Amino acid sequence: MRIMILGASAPLGHALTTAFLQRGDEVFGVIRRAEHAAALQTLGAQVVPADTSLDPRALVASLAASFAGAGALVLAAGTGDAQAAGAARLFTAAGQQAGVKRHVMVSNWHGAAGRPDLEEHAYVQAKVAAEEDLQSRDLQWTIVRTPRLTDAAATGLFRLQPAVADVAPPGEIGRADVAAAVVAVLADPGETGRVLTVTAP
Repeated sequence: MRIMILGASAPLGHALTTAFLQRGDEVFGVIRRAEHAAALQTLGAQVVPADTSLDPRALVASLAASFAGAGALVLAAGTGDAQAAGAARLFTAAGQQAGVKRHVMVSNWHGAAGRPDLEEHAYVQAKVAAEEDLQSRDLQWTIVRTPRLTDAAATGLFRLQPAVADVAPPGEIGRADVAAAVVAVLADPGETGRVLTVTAP
């Protein structure tokens, strides 16, 4: 399957890229900065430059052309401020315009901690807005909320369960195990139209 990942240059994106490549998928990382290309290509992914100098409509059209034929879009970038939530909407809109039905959003509700530029309420509101935008679209979407992320080695163990309102999942989990959970979610058609949490067992 051809997988498009927004946020592929971040640590979680690298874990997702690795997990999908190990499954035999063709992975494309959507990047804004050219200097991020080499690390993704070293992993074995291809890159899709996002020209953020374009106006939103032109950017959506440009990305949609690159997304044609993809089997799924995975949003692994931050959505906890207005700019990031807006980028998520553009990414989703481009996938929808390209006819890609399957979308998975990885949503981390702990990102405001230690960020003086992000007031907690505004951060959560941006998360809600990004999730609600995806849910409002005629797509086969799944939202996976994570607890605090770590760089722990993969265990292959995780628990997926329905999310509870606007509650951040407890505890912590390694990015590699989150990536394994996302791969499992994409492999299960029964997980569409659901907001889930992934936690350590």
